[in-house]
Amino acid sequence: MTVPARLLAVVALAAGLVLVPAGTACACSCAELTAREAVGNASSVFTGTVVATRQVAGDPLGPRPPIVVTFEADQIYKGAAKARFDVATNADSAACGYAFQKGRRYLVFAARGESGLFAVDPGVALHTSLCSGNMALRAGKGPLKKGDGLPGSGETVDRALLTALGTPTPAPRATRAPSASRTPATSGSSGTATTRSVPAGSGTHGSAAPGTDAPADTRPVSAASQLTGNAALLGVLAAAAIAGAAWLALRLRRR
Repeated sequence: MTVPARLLAVVALAAGLVLVPAGTACACSCAELTAREAVGNASSVFTGTVVATRQVAGDPLGPRPPIVVTFEADQIYKGAAKARFDVATNADSAACGYAFQKGRRYLVFAARGESGLFAVDPGVALHTSLCSGNMALRAGKGPLKKGDGLPGSGETVDRALLTALGTPTPAPRATRAPSASRTPATSGSSGTATTRSVPAGSGTHGSAAPGTDAPADTRPVSAASQLTGNAALLGVLAAAAIAGAAWLALRLRRR
């Protein structure tokens, strides 16, 4: 090769390194792990079903940002017992990203700390990769048994894996906030508004007034407002009595 030809080759190689985005220039290569090593390398090991995935925001001209996968856990083999886990992985298998599918159950080996795999911070503590030992499973909720695994995937749960995993702890159930309704109602004798629960369809607070589509008046009625109304009524009656007495006196004088 002549000197100009060598120079041209070096320039072409340098241009190729600049134009190829990071994460796609080389394929992922994983060292073979034993089941015991996979468990030892992980901070959290659990089985769970993918309920959501989202891609982290990043530079559109840069490498693809990682994906955060949310699992609803059913069995915990290592680490804190949680109902849900958020785990980051790269979007591309060439960058050692694991292709989790929504609605599918997995055995997940997730680690904490700096991984060196992400060009963009995923914003979650746990991460996993194609080399972590993850395994797709058939649907279920119970502890793993020998022979479990997704049919046709070529991976199965063997005795060595079960021994390394040990006995699991059932994951806690996800809690949901109770939906109770407390409504203002008529006050007691103290003159301050109180609250009480109103049955559905009672025609009071929160329900439509009979024969209309508009909701009934929901303002609390206090004892002070009731006294004010009574005082006004007594004033009207007193004025009427005075007027009647004056009229009667006038009639008696004319006689």
